[in-house]
Amino acid sequence: METKYPDQYLHVTECHSGQTWIVPFSSRATLDLKTRLVAWIKQEFCGEARLDGKLMPGLDGDYYGKIMTDNRPPDSVVCWQSGGFYLKVTD
Repeated sequence: METKYPDQYLHVTECHSGQTWIVPFSSRATLDLKTRLVAWIKQEFCGEARLDGKLMPGLDGDYYGKIMTDNRPPDSVVCWQSGGFYLKVTD
């Protein structure tokens, strides 16, 4: 049986362990990767982490995030926007 993915979602991978998150969002939500990542970081790390530096399109960081649309699977090479990033613990 084929897995059905949300129409739009944020897919995040922790590059060292391979752990992944799939975070669906509504069709009216912005498709801006940074906006989606900031919301995910706030929720996942309970406000105790933030982006460290800029997103790095095409490069890995400690994490890699991408916006997937049209029910595409996470391993699809077609995505709306993607990039690697690092986190910093908030003071």
